[in-house]
Amino acid sequence: MLLSNNRVVSRPCVGMLLCLEDRATDLEVEEGSRVRLLCKTSSDLLDSSHLQVRWYHNGRELNMNVTHSNSIINNINNNKYSQKADKNRFTLVIRNAQLEDAGLYTCEGYYANGSVLRTTTSLAVKGRPGPPTSVEVRSCHGNRAELAWRAAPANGAKIREYSLEFNTSDAPDVWYPYYERIPGDRHEFFVDLAPYGTYTFRLLARNDIGDSQPSDVTRRSCTTPPDKPDRNPKQVVTRTHKKGYLVIEWTPMQRLNFHGPGFRYHVYWRRKGSLVWESALVTEATKGHFEQEVNDVYQCYEIQVKAENELGESHQPAFIILGRSGEAEPLVAPKDFRRDPSKPLEPHKAHFIWEAVEVTDKIQGEFRGYRLQYWKSSEGRHKMQEVDVTVTPDTVERHPVVRATLAGLPANTALRAQVAVRNTHYTGPPSQTIDFFTPEGTPSAVLSLATVEVEEDYVLLQWEPPVEPNGRLTGFDIGYQPVEGTQLGPVRDLKPKIDDPETLQAKITGLEPANNYRFVVWARTSSGRGKMAYVDVQTKRGTSKLM
Repeated sequence: MLLSNNRVVSRPCVGMLLCLEDRATDLEVEEGSRVRLLCKTSSDLLDSSHLQVRWYHNGRELNMNVTHSNSIINNINNNKYSQKADKNRFTLVIRNAQLEDAGLYTCEGYYANGSVLRTTTSLAVKGRPGPPTSVEVRSCHGNRAELAWRAAPANGAKIREYSLEFNTSDAPDVWYPYYERIPGDRHEFFVDLAPYGTYTFRLLARNDIGDSQPSDVTRRSCTTPPDKPDRNPKQVVTRTHKKGYLVIEWTPMQRLNFHGPGFRYHVYWRRKGSLVWESALVTEATKGHFEQEVNDVYQCYEIQVKAENELGESHQPAFIILGRSGEAEPLVAPKDFRRDPSKPLEPHKAHFIWEAVEVTDKIQGEFRGYRLQYWKSSEGRHKMQEVDVTVTPDTVERHPVVRATLAGLPANTALRAQVAVRNTHYTGPPSQTIDFFTPEGTPSAVLSLATVEVEEDYVLLQWEPPVEPNGRLTGFDIGYQPVEGTQLGPVRDLKPKIDDPETLQAKITGLEPANNYRFVVWARTSSGRGKMAYVDVQTKRGTSKLM
């Protein structure tokens, strides 16, 4: 093969008995792909049992020969290529194809009778584009810069567009994307810039495969003149968590929006209905918080936050938003708090009822509902538990009586409870306190259930009392069920029951040797059995006796 003007020219088949040449086929892959190229051979040629195959890339022979001799096939590998043979089928595998692997691949199959078969494949490798080159600032006037560059290497796939990035002298390591994409056939572009900045630029190219690496940064920078800000802070809100203060917050603006030296925020506020604005300056540009002490509670205010610098306030008028000063503790307590007579008291649950409060300024904040508070009589208020009951003002108007349930209470326990009004941040004074006693419940599972002895026909069980008896223990119940493989038989109660709660072991007799059993133990109160605990046991095998 000869290489001429980057085209591959096949050598004539001189002195060969038969030369067959297959026309070139085209193959297109992405960079990093695994490529398989098939060398077409023929079993019709005489004496094909001894066949040699050679591969060429753009006329340069690849140092990879595979000899097919009778049934013996040798596969030769290197880091880039591997060549595999199966009978008269030969394949060249290119690992992790790169841009430089593109070109014409030719295989030549040499037969022992002097015949040769030649196959050519054109391989195109598409990759991410190279970075644009010679990126420069051609001109810089006012708030506009003109950029120019040379086209990026396409690397087998058409350049679709360019993306522009810029930085400022204040933070040269921070790159911002320009909002507009540039068509791939353009080589110059005008950029609109914010005032009061010194900018440099870089470009990235994009094709169907992906983005290029960034270009070199422009040597020339572009400095824009100062101006007043063109916008004001966003997300201006008030917070009501601090009693006696008007707390105003906003999202601090970025450096690109300062537009001039001496950037600051001008905060305005006035009580709704007033004609006089009060104001203050926040000179720390990264700050988004202002507090003003006031002598009212949860009152409505009109608020503005304007951006300004040494050249003046923002070109854009600031919106007036409504907010409120801080909340305080509600001044009203619920009345007629009592247990709900329509629902019985349960071991772990109690039901309550009280009159809904009127939603007035005595709430001293946004009405959120109520807070149920309870504690064990024996422990005192310092171990108080609280449960929030959410009620909306609309619900209060439709339902003048509030009902709520406390769940998860300890059984057989003397408890005390009360209820209070709550707003977003504070809880008001409590109602009268009521006392109640939860009835007995069923116990939790016994602890540490285990076998102390295991013999052929009996086991000795032992356990500890449950952590939560939920009443006065009256004893324990024991049952068992046979186990066959993974199947469990029915549970059978063992009698007599244990009626002494101090008895913490039992001997189970009459068992069969070498059998699997599951033994179950329940603690018991007057309300019934509690949760079960179980242990699986296999009895010992019987010993054979000599006659």
